[in-house]
Amino acid sequence: MAKLFGKSFMPSAVAARVGRVDQVAGARPFVFDDGPGRGMRGIDVWTGSGLQFTVLPDRGMDIGAASVAGRAMAWQSNVGFVRPERYEPAGLGWIRSFGGGLVATCGLRHFGVPADDDGEAWGLHGRASSLSAEDVKIERGWEGGEYAIRVSGRIAETGVFKPALALDRTVATAMGAREFLITDRVTNVSFRDSTLMLLYHVNLGWPLLSQKSRFLVNPASVKPRTDHAAADLARHTEMLPPTAGFEEQVYLIEPRAGADGLCRAALVNPDLDGGTALEVAWPKAAMPYLTQWKMMGQGEYVLGIEPCNAPLLPRAELRERGLMPALGPGESLETGLTIRVHQGAAELRKLEKTIRSRR
Repeated sequence: MAKLFGKSFMPSAVAARVGRVDQVAGARPFVFDDGPGRGMRGIDVWTGSGLQFTVLPDRGMDIGAASVAGRAMAWQSNVGFVRPERYEPAGLGWIRSFGGGLVATCGLRHFGVPADDDGEAWGLHGRASSLSAEDVKIERGWEGGEYAIRVSGRIAETGVFKPALALDRTVATAMGAREFLITDRVTNVSFRDSTLMLLYHVNLGWPLLSQKSRFLVNPASVKPRTDHAAADLARHTEMLPPTAGFEEQVYLIEPRAGADGLCRAALVNPDLDGGTALEVAWPKAAMPYLTQWKMMGQGEYVLGIEPCNAPLLPRAELRERGLMPALGPGESLETGLTIRVHQGAAELRKLEKTIRSRR
């Protein structure tokens, strides 16, 4: 049964109340018609619970804008969402087309700082979020008593005389849900070994983010990436108001998983609508590391929750320490994220207990 507006409805009961199910929940493709994103595809999804988000097929099947009951969850940069052709692969050029959004995929063969390694020049955070998807499909309909909504597509990072990786992604939710699941399968579709580096750049912003918000995680260890971050290590879970001249702080976290094999982290705002939190959950086996990006600047006011399959270290160091992930020909990695919104004091207490009790 679909749970809507505090009640449960059979499919026939929903059908009796609407001319089209889209009145309550659905997915609709569109094309950006202005600015640097003109001509780029988007797919708006809404569930009837107040959750709305946009899938960006031409930006690696990433998640752009996202909100609950009109309250933004995702930070958006001053760049905006731009066509993938504007991607600049060299050096720090990635930031010139980084629109933020709820989830930006970094990879598939590299993430992290620019580097010259293995005969190639690697720019910041790789190419994944600049790749256009093919075989994009929207599915929606009743499956038993649940109205399911799925958006799927494939991106591929390829090159002549280079390894080729393909990412098959499905974004799934349902009528009445305040959550969605990203399911990814990355496959080496070439005949040579390939590095596989994957990071989910989850970007949370105002009004979910405020000086009253806190970052909730259960870490086995937390290591600051710079001396500047080290100075605030004891306060890395505390948020600030937008601060002039703030220098970003990055922390490398080893997260604990629960009995279900999932790691969890959340941004909790006890003052937003009686208490609102956004939780991110992911499989420890596939993504054993977490990076926290704390940027409290004016206009650049964002908390990044970033599960990844390798620590955020230079490529050369990853190789030296035996930490560079790789796939042989035909091999695959299955992973993903669950994004879930919690509301009300009781749900926030339950969420904190769930995360804190993880061992």
